[in-house]
Amino acid sequence: MALDYYLIIQDINNEIEPTIVLESLSQSFFLQKNNISGLLIGIGLTLNAFKEDDEDSLSPYPDICVAFRIDKFEHHESGMNTMLKIVIWLMSKFNGDMIFFLNEQKIFQRLSSQLSLNNESEFWMPRELSFETQSFQPARVATNVG
Repeated sequence: MALDYYLIIQDINNEIEPTIVLESLSQSFFLQKNNISGLLIGIGLTLNAFKEDDEDSLSPYPDICVAFRIDKFEHHESGMNTMLKIVIWLMSKFNGDMIFFLNEQKIFQRLSSQLSLNNESEFWMPRELSFETQSFQPARVATNVG
């Protein structure tokens, strides 16, 4: 079994190429590329990036979706730690609006440079944020993102 997380990045000027995102992530986080599927594989996680054409979007360009699959039983903590580091890295590289989901539940959103956390999500429990090598600590900006 696995947990599926999605980071949706608004590509305002149609400048983000999923293949370049994957290549950068592979090099920055030492992830292996599966030559058949194109997925990146790390300890406890696999990920992919693709353009997501949302009919309800107001943007003329498709958003970029970075999809994470975290192994629920083996190397779960390593997978979560790597995913969080990647999400923080992506937030620093791209200025557009972003929404981070677990299935259909919003974990956080960044809209107009304002970060809002869903405090009702179990994601923010201390056991999920126990990675030691990361110095970033998210600030609680809003109590609920809906």
